[in-house]
Amino acid sequence: MLRRRVLTTMAILGLLLTLLPTAPTMAAGNTAFKLERLAGADRYATAAAISRRFFASAGTVFVATGAGFPDGLAAGPAAAKLGGPVLFVTQNSVPAATRTEISRLRPQKIYVIGGTGVISETVRGQLAGLAPQGAERVSGADRYDTAAAVSGFFAAGTGTVYIATGTSFPDALSGGAAAAAQGAPMMLTRPNALPPSVRAQLARIGPSRIVILGGTGAVGTAVEAELRTFTSNVVRYSGADRYETANAVSRATYPSGASKAFIATGLSYPDALAAVPAAALVRGPILLAKPGAVSPSSETELARLNPGTVFMLGGEGALGAAVAKSAQRTLGPCWSGNKVAAGAQQTFRIIPNAGPEVALTFDMGGRMDPAVDIMNFLVANQVCATIFATGVMAETPQGEQVMAIIRAHPELFEIANHTMYHCDLARGGGGSPSTQPCQTGGPPSAAFIRREMTDADAILRAATGQSPAPYWRPPFGSVNASVLNAVASVGYTKTFLWDIDSIDWKPISEGGPTAAQISSKVVTNAVNGSDVLFHLGGYETLAALRQMVPALRDRGFSLTTISDLLDGR
Repeated sequence: MLRRRVLTTMAILGLLLTLLPTAPTMAAGNTAFKLERLAGADRYATAAAISRRFFASAGTVFVATGAGFPDGLAAGPAAAKLGGPVLFVTQNSVPAATRTEISRLRPQKIYVIGGTGVISETVRGQLAGLAPQGAERVSGADRYDTAAAVSGFFAAGTGTVYIATGTSFPDALSGGAAAAAQGAPMMLTRPNALPPSVRAQLARIGPSRIVILGGTGAVGTAVEAELRTFTSNVVRYSGADRYETANAVSRATYPSGASKAFIATGLSYPDALAAVPAAALVRGPILLAKPGAVSPSSETELARLNPGTVFMLGGEGALGAAVAKSAQRTLGPCWSGNKVAAGAQQTFRIIPNAGPEVALTFDMGGRMDPAVDIMNFLVANQVCATIFATGVMAETPQGEQVMAIIRAHPELFEIANHTMYHCDLARGGGGSPSTQPCQTGGPPSAAFIRREMTDADAILRAATGQSPAPYWRPPFGSVNASVLNAVASVGYTKTFLWDIDSIDWKPISEGGPTAAQISSKVVTNAVNGSDVLFHLGGYETLAALRQMVPALRDRGFSLTTISDLLDGR
């Protein structure tokens, strides 16, 4: 009898599973992928942030000028060899961020790279007071001699030496990370002549292998021929430009991939120079990007490396949201996408012709208690989402935290407009957290509707760095032709309702759903292109997400944004 009951139960469960809407297998993507930005207010603070992230302490610290690249190129591999970071100073002062970081690291000794023309004796003296064994200057008559002097940290018999041009920085940015990972020094050369100090160091070290960074325009064939007098094993890593050269260095250094990778701007040097010891520590390459784009070949290299974590170096001016989105799209299970053009008016409850994707959308127009925890859950679990926020709630303390998370993760989240005060734009009334701003006694005027949209737009744009237009969601789902025409006149032509309502705004004590009921409803009813409505102030939302996210993924769905769904139409 027991066996018959078990078989009957299994048969019923099997039948229920067959009744669930089907979905194709979800596209590949690492649900444990992480994208982390390391940045400060300027190059000095960014270098300190990189150091703070990777070094709990350090016996030695290397300090170079933040105003020029040559000394820093050589300093990175040497600092990595001694287990410390590279920090920056100005010629005549120690920036507060640098001083604070050195004090935290508590080094025994500091090495100052470069002559008094780049770092004054006064600054060296100030640095000496921050380490028990003082601050020792390592320098030469010029950039070539200084780099050669820094190579003195590497013993005779060191197997590999890296050579880069001393006239520009791009080739050596990624090359420095490769040299550091291989325990090799970085020396600099003129394009067509090997400096005597470099020849002397090569003779002392006696490398079995020399790596040239960049094409023959950077390091000429005459230099290459001279390098071959020290070893027959001379290789050149180069590409059509600085970005391709970085990719070539990465391929050669990490042929089997890497668990970590760094992306830095290819237009400036400080961020990548500061990251060289960190890159050596975690054994990951430094790839280069433009502020607003990652090249297709660099995306290909990033995919080949398949790192679980990507570190973006520098602030939004150095690497913008497009770079974060590119890395996320390449390696993650979802990405925030790019908003469609305003175009003609459209109203959506479900995204037609979508693939195995579900849009998780969150309204932020009232209760805020669990909002930050929900956002942190989404980040930690690689869940992309569209956030429909009201202007007034974006300016609350918790709302500001939510906006900051969206700004920090443009690869995961997109912002959309939920009006200024959550008024009912079709019938009048409504409002949250106060009804006072809303017009009552009938439908609001077109002017009022436009103001509801534009006031919120300005707040959301400033807080997140994103434009919410042309996406919006009417409070209460209350909308008519007059409302649609009014919001379209200020750029909001895409109206999003929903096909699955979690009803998470209603507490259990008032008859609202439990977390299990919310999860079951969504998982059971989700289809390709579903737009699921949640609230960042939902009572059981966080608990429901913990159950629902793995269940939806088990069904083959990617959990993503509206833009990602529209992009696949």
